[in-house]
Amino acid sequence: MSASWLSLESALDKALSAAHTVTECETVSLFSANNRIVATDIVATLDVPPWDNSAMDGYAVNTAGLSTSSPLEVQGTITAGMAADTPLSPNRAFKIMTGAPVPPNADAVVMVENTEQRENKVIIKSLPTSGENIRLKANDISAGEVLIAKGTRLNAEHLMLLSSQGLDKVSVYRKLKVGVVATGSELAQPGDNRSSTQIFESNRVGVCAILGNENLDIVDFGIVEDDKDSLQQLFESAIGQVDIMVSSGGVSVGDADYVKEIINRLGGVDFWKVAIKPGKPFALGYLQQSDAQKNSQRTLFCGLPGNPVSSFVTAKLLVVPVIRKMQGQVNVSAPLTMNATLTHPIKRRAGRRDFQRATMHKMADGGYEVTPFKTQSSGVMTSITSANCFMILHEDVSQLDAGDTVPVMPFTL
Repeated sequence: MSASWLSLESALDKALSAAHTVTECETVSLFSANNRIVATDIVATLDVPPWDNSAMDGYAVNTAGLSTSSPLEVQGTITAGMAADTPLSPNRAFKIMTGAPVPPNADAVVMVENTEQRENKVIIKSLPTSGENIRLKANDISAGEVLIAKGTRLNAEHLMLLSSQGLDKVSVYRKLKVGVVATGSELAQPGDNRSSTQIFESNRVGVCAILGNENLDIVDFGIVEDDKDSLQQLFESAIGQVDIMVSSGGVSVGDADYVKEIINRLGGVDFWKVAIKPGKPFALGYLQQSDAQKNSQRTLFCGLPGNPVSSFVTAKLLVVPVIRKMQGQVNVSAPLTMNATLTHPIKRRAGRRDFQRATMHKMADGGYEVTPFKTQSSGVMTSITSANCFMILHEDVSQLDAGDTVPVMPFTL
């Protein structure tokens, strides 16, 4: 690995350090809050459950003196949403449904399968212990405790929890605005005519799909030719308009790769080149209008490689964590990895962390096998569409044998 290349961990640390959380907040309906980031601790105002309640359909009883030989008179029926009119009397039982409040004097619920009802009496066939099948008040949540911490990304389970507290709105950080652009004179817009020397641009739609999963506002800046004036005008227009500018192409070392030069002119490049494959020419920097406006008019810049697989990989590994940090999410976690057994031997040149496209499947013993594709070119997008995981080869690995254990990163769980 070249001394000028950053490891993936170092690049990610630098990128996250440069990603400052937005501070503006807004209040939204729970129905609009999925995948948004909570802007303040949410404290419970209600106990859950609000009272001792039955965990089963059955009979509420008092275990003192209870026997299997003496039928109990059924004092009444308690369904969910109602309560007993009177406390449980000695030698009696209340028929009770799941979720209904346990009546005073009852200390257990006998599931209906362990009873036999005869007219207005019930026989207990299996004696319960005190507390059996009763969910105690505040067993799940106590009023005053922090339900959801600031910086949590809200998912369906969080929204259900908030709704159970009677909340219909929540304070979240505002949505990020992310600009996306593709650079290159060789690119044609899909749907348009292209010249014989052009290819259809494909990175923008993929990057927008990856970033769109993070629930943000995307500004599509389209395609810009490899022209210094056009590129400078584009990036100047992005300053203050978007929080992050994500470009693909133009950050390599070709004669017409002007992006890095212009970013340096308008702001600065923090790093360029990461020791990963595919995706080495990834750049991180910033754009700003002037020194006097540095704090209010500053846009983070992420420069993706032009090759589609490289763009896909770096968007997932480096841009998504940056976005989550800027959205206000705490504890931005690394992607899930798991171990699998390699089916074919591998020889390669060590030095970079290699995210090879591969297929994995579950074996009869419950473990997983993984098979990398023969073609690992960063320009072959079918290596992504046909794969279901990345097989990860670390920097110091040059050779592996069939049967070796390797880490894999599943595309989906």
